[in-house]
Amino acid sequence: MAKKLVRDIMHKGVIACKPEAPLEEVVRILCDTDIHAIIVMESENEVKGIISHFDLIGYYEEDLTKHKAREVMSSPVIDISPEAPVIEAAKLMLEKDVHRLLVSEMTPSGKRPVGVISTTDIIKDMRGPRWIWYMG
Repeated sequence: MAKKLVRDIMHKGVIACKPEAPLEEVVRILCDTDIHAIIVMESENEVKGIISHFDLIGYYEEDLTKHKAREVMSSPVIDISPEAPVIEAAKLMLEKDVHRLLVSEMTPSGKRPVGVISTTDIIKDMRGPRWIWYMG
């Protein structure tokens, strides 16, 4: 059996914000898209950081319009190739104590983000095909 690759189970595409985005906008994007982290990017190939739900909870009673994404983001962002085996992604998450990795591919102008792989993606893949449980 061939090893499964990151590209096989990752979320394709990247939802991003600028470093100067107010946290109010970041929270709205996270809620509206039902994602758990947003990539902070200056330009198409310039990743600055990542903001997860965990990074934001310390701002619970703060005025979110007074804080910017750059203040909250974790940096540097740990990334992996879409061609890497999923087991490599799992080991990297454990080693770096993170819950998601940015998936980046090499282009002539540098690394380009193409998706995200999370611990949830890996756990769902471990489950395999869905089972319907009947207890009767």
